[in-house]
Amino acid sequence: MRPAGTTGGVAAAAVAAMGIVAIGALHLRAQVQGRPAPAAEEAVRPPADNANTMRPLSANEIPPNLSFYALDPLYTPNVPLGWAATRIEETLDRGLDAQPIGERGVYLSWRLLKSDAATVAFDVFRRTEGGAAIKITTRPIVATTDYVDTAAPRDRALTYWVLPADARTMEAPLEVTVPAGATTRPFRAIQVRDDVKSVHRVGIGDLNADGTYDFVVKHPAGTIDPGRVRPSTDTYKLDAYDGRTGRFLWRIDLGWNINHGIWFSPMVVRDLDGDGKAEVAVRGAPYAATQAEAFDGGKGFVLDGPEWLVVYDGASGKEIDHAPWIERGQTTEWADYTGNRSSRHMLGVAYLDGRTPSLLVVRGTYGMMRVDAWTLQDRKLRKLWRWTNERAPFKYQGQGQHSIKTGDIDGDGKDEILNGSIAIDHDGRTMWSTGLGHGDRFYLSDIDPRRPGLEIWYTLEDPHPQNGVSLWDAKSGNLIFGTPEPIIDNQVAGGLAGDIDPAHPGMELWGDRFFYTADGQALDGPPPPQNELVWWDADPLRELHSKGRIFKWKGAELAATEGSVQQVADITGDWREEIVTVAGGALRIYTTAIPATSRRVCLMQDPLYRNDVTHRSMGYPHVPMTSYYLGTPVTASARESATGRPANRARR
Repeated sequence: MRPAGTTGGVAAAAVAAMGIVAIGALHLRAQVQGRPAPAAEEAVRPPADNANTMRPLSANEIPPNLSFYALDPLYTPNVPLGWAATRIEETLDRGLDAQPIGERGVYLSWRLLKSDAATVAFDVFRRTEGGAAIKITTRPIVATTDYVDTAAPRDRALTYWVLPADARTMEAPLEVTVPAGATTRPFRAIQVRDDVKSVHRVGIGDLNADGTYDFVVKHPAGTIDPGRVRPSTDTYKLDAYDGRTGRFLWRIDLGWNINHGIWFSPMVVRDLDGDGKAEVAVRGAPYAATQAEAFDGGKGFVLDGPEWLVVYDGASGKEIDHAPWIERGQTTEWADYTGNRSSRHMLGVAYLDGRTPSLLVVRGTYGMMRVDAWTLQDRKLRKLWRWTNERAPFKYQGQGQHSIKTGDIDGDGKDEILNGSIAIDHDGRTMWSTGLGHGDRFYLSDIDPRRPGLEIWYTLEDPHPQNGVSLWDAKSGNLIFGTPEPIIDNQVAGGLAGDIDPAHPGMELWGDRFFYTADGQALDGPPPPQNELVWWDADPLRELHSKGRIFKWKGAELAATEGSVQQVADITGDWREEIVTVAGGALRIYTTAIPATSRRVCLMQDPLYRNDVTHRSMGYPHVPMTSYYLGTPVTASARESATGRPANRARR
């Protein structure tokens, strides 16, 4: 029989022993992690260098739970953010497009360039095979940049060109030929190589400085998600095609050290060094010709070895330079054990000084997030800055989305970066965070033209009691309105923003079952499809494109497409958009033949729109948006009422 109190004493001794073991374990873990053992007392004030250095963490700190936080510990002031004296932009030609229509007609459309005079007018010329050139317009065209040739002899080849009517404007004509006997077809086809069985992404850029957009085709299609560890079955190839002739230019094989899947090797196509020719940038690694040569020893899922930012010459396909990608580190630093979160990669382009295009390398979405900014000068990559949320409070953790937006949101003439729900200034400093976390789609534009500046429509995947779909002011990061209803995890997977209904000023906004006007009035559902939007007919409303159909909201079907959609962009012809699909062993460039009623500068010359198109070849597909409002004109009375609008059903 035990003496009185023995049981309690034994228990106390056991607890004490457990405490000693626990402390010992903490000491051991701290030693293993290379950190000092827990201090007897935690500091109550941050060290003097906390705000501007990546101070070593104490053994008591387990990210993102820190004793002291800092927003931009890596920021260095007065770093030159570019080298160009004037803004580097593509030099585009007239983009003349010619489509046979009916039995005796050809529809022609061409670009209005921002360098054109406001009063520019155009003459259209035709040369019939075996005949002389004639001007087929009786008077210069001023209201639109299109024309229907109703007297085209289709039994012979027809060559067309367009010139400004002002004789003082010297411009080399761009000739386009319609073959003899050509039949009506709503698309132009560029045949891909025979071994291309499927296509993952298509990038757009002028690779050879001829003023016409060319195409970089990344293949085969690969949808392996880093969260589902499966071996790759092939290597990614990049094939380049001349947009004017359709000729194959070159191929790059990324090798077996790059896993299949959208997040493992983002690609962007853009002129980075100002030579007039677009470069191709990807996440790359040392080339492995076979699976056995890969860093994982042939398992087909590589999480080891060097990682690079690689830039290729767009004209030749040869490497220009490579630099270290954001370091992988330990998978647990990114908050899992499998490599899922550390394998979330993106690329982007931003004009951080307003003149020089910079490459943005992004790693991390759901927890830790890092962004590196680089420029390409004299064929060398130079790092500008790094942004990280590693020392930031919880509001800045896991705010990434499946694309990025870059545009001037504060009016300083320089691009800022929307890395999901976080805004980063051009110099790498944090501007704001919504704190609402991750989503799959978001859109930046002048969504409500009655308000100053730009807005962002967020559709979020994380659960929220309210504001899971919401509109925000891009400059301040302030909430404009959001749904008052709760959403659950993974409920909202998509979303769109566009002016599809002339009855409401500004754009309509939708995601999942939520459907709003630009000022937050809930609209009766069901909402429109969440696939694609396209400017297709003559009015400024955007049309819906879903399941191969182009149609008006609550209206008629206008056209049909076939194949997987790769791009929606103003690639050729007037300001209306083309749809690039892959079908029948070819890239198909679908173009409208609906006569225009107005003219607008080529959308690809709008900085935000051009960046959006660039980013479509990586991440989740998003419809490109302009930096200005393009939709049904808003009346003066609607603008005036914006300052005194009645409360609506959305939360403000």
